Formats: sequence, C-alpha cells, structure tokens
Amino acid sequence: MGLFLHALLFPGGAEKQCQQAVWRCAADRQTNLRLDDCSWHTFAKGPAVLLNDDCLGYFVWEAISPLLTCPVLLLYIYDDDFWGYELAQAGRVLDMFDSLPDYFKPGRPPARPGNAVAIAHCFKVPPEAVEPYLQPWAETRMGEFACPGDDFVIGDCWQLADFMRALGFEYDQLCPPPEAALPEYGHQADNAVKWDHTAAKVVPPQLPLPAIAYTQLPVDTPILPDALTDAAYARQRAKTLPAEYAEIAKLIEAGQYAEALPLLTEAIRLNSNLAALYLLRAFCWCQLENLKQGRNRRPEMDRDLSCALELEPDNVWALRARCPTTGTSKRYQRHIADLTRLLELDEENQDIYQVSRAYRWHWVGDDEAAKADLAAVLQRGRLWTVDLTYLCRELQMPGFLI
Repeated sequence: MGLFLHALLFPGGAEKQCQQAVWRCAADRQTNLRLDDCSWHTFAKGPAVLLNDDCLGYFVWEAISPLLTCPVLLLYIYDDDFWGYELAQAGRVLDMFDSLPDYFKPGRPPARPGNAVAIAHCFKVPPEAVEPYLQPWAETRMGEFACPGDDFVIGDCWQLADFMRALGFEYDQLCPPPEAALPEYGHQADNAVKWDHTAAKVVPPQLPLPAIAYTQLPVDTPILPDALTDAAYARQRAKTLPAEYAEIAKLIEAGQYAEALPLLTEAIRLNSNLAALYLLRAFCWCQLENLKQGRNRRPEMDRDLSCALELEPDNVWALRARCPTTGTSKRYQRHIADLTRLLELDEENQDIYQVSRAYRWHWVGDDEAAKADLAAVLQRGRLWTVDLTYLCRELQMPGFLI
C-alpha cells in the first residue's frame, strides 16, 4: 500500500477558530483523527494542518467547512498514484479536482480540469499561476514540469507540493524534516503554531469553552413537540373532553381535522371555558395549513393558544407552541416572557429555552441579557448546537471568533 496523505489549508482563516473546528472533529471516530499526530503551521495566508496518516480526511473536511466562514481546501495523495483536492466554503462545494482521471473506472475520477478562477479567488493568486497544475495528466505530457521552477513532474503525486507553493503554502514548512537536518527552521518559530518539536505535536491553547466543545460537533437544536404539531398530544386532549364532545374526539382520532373544525368552533361558542377546545382548534388549523388545505390561520392559532393559556397558564405544550422561531418585533417580548416561564416549568429542556431567549434578547437589542443567557448555557456544558455557537460568535463571546 502506498501513501495516503491529507492536508487542510485555510486561506484567510483565523488560527484559533480553525483549530477549534479540527478539534471538534476528533469526537467522530469514523474520521480516525488523532490530534496529537497532526502537524500545524501558520502561513502568511492562513493556517494549515497535515492530518495523521490513517485519518479519513474527506470526512474531516466535510464536517469542518460548515463551521467556518473561510474557504477550506482538502489536498490529498491517493496511494502514491495521484493527487487531488476538494474546495468548499461555509459548507458549499466550490470545486474539486483529480490529477489522474479514470483511475477507478471510466469517468471516475472524471477527466475535467480544476477551476483556476475559484482557486485564485480563494487564495488571492493569479489564475494563470495555478491553472497549469489543474489539468488532468495526459500521457503525452508525463515527465514534464507543469511550471518552470517546479520540483516534481507531471505524473508524480508530489506535484501537490508544487501546487501548494503556488498557493503560498510550503509543504516542507507544514511537515518539516527533523530540526537537526534543517537548523534554518529555527528562525520560523514565531510564525508556527505552538510546537512540541520532539514529537511534532501541536499544543492546543486553553480556551474558555465547555468540555463538550472538544468532544462533539455542534448539532441542530432539538425540536420539542408542542400543542400545534404533536398529534399524540391532540388525541390525548380530545379523550379528556366531556361526553357531549364525543364526535369531536372521534374526528381528531381519525385525523379528520377539516370536519372537526366547525364542531370545535360551535363548541367554543357555547363553552368558552374549556382550554382543550381552543388547543384542538389551533391544532386542526395548523394541520390543514401544513397540508396546504387551508389559508394561513396563524393569527387565529395565536389567539386560541392565548385563550388556552388564560385557562391553563402552566401548559408547557401551549407555551412552546406560542414561541415560534420567527415572529414580529412586537411579539418578541411576549416570547421572552413565555420562555422565562418555560425555564421554570420544564427544567429538563432549560438549555434549549435559554438559547431561544438569548436570540429574543438579541433581536430586541439587549445583548447583555443575551450574553448572560448564553454564558449560563455554556457554564452548564450540556448543550452544543449550531444555534448556540452561531450566536456566541455573533456576540463575540469569550473563546468564539468571528
């Protein structure tokens, strides 16, 4: 088996932010990422890391790009036979290239050149400086140099090093030989990430982040069930209705929400003191809207939820439903009040509520209150979501970089 090499370049990236993104990937065992065996160097154009030998670099690159705003270039050598790259920014793939087409089978990899304009834009170099490297190897050119001054010929997988140099990144600085062999590297120590030169290890700086930040990637915020969306809750509330509303309960159980609506409206007209009737009507309207079978009834749903909460002020399901992810500026203050009540009533999900409340504080212009909520969530160290990390960066919380 030949060499399998993976390196990540972060043009324009902030050193600490890029390191944090890589460290978070170590929690995913499928990547085989071992932080102690990775080599870092910070170049004038940004940081770079050479991943450990058996690391599955593609999975690291795929996971890291959505966490960063700078471009991320994955460079690789496959089995000593060819080199290639994958380029992405903010989770969006910009370009990909393989030097040896049809290696696995016809059309895989495809015989297509790399996008010199995309590479040039990300690395701030002239397109003509990189374009010669981005041509699939042709039999007629094997053994030639792509550019004057190159060290490796077309057909040699180490042409990757010449390409790196054209981008402003030197492979030998990313993976320096032993110090005794190259004493001139000593004067570059100020430009390098902290090194343990005896083992070529990077020493992660200590940042004020919870332990969970180093063991998993940020996940999507869990969606909690509520009175508008949870059919099981609606069926349970329908079963508690008095016997005179048996037909309504039957229709809810059967999922016949359009048929249940007029009966619910009439029942509310005759009995306005039963919270379940308001909750069920709001639920039916929501289900029909989701099925594109009714007009937008958001104002009516909101009013029904408010009526239900007047009768059942501690109803967690109704409070959740009345705090959607979007709303008008006039309703953010009410969202804050509802989320504050949910924090008191539902301790199990307090981290989710507190991040949601932090967003509302931010939207109404009270960033200090937002930061206090975020700090409390970080201190507990149980939640690590995309929403949490995004707002922490937006508000420049300690340990988070823009």
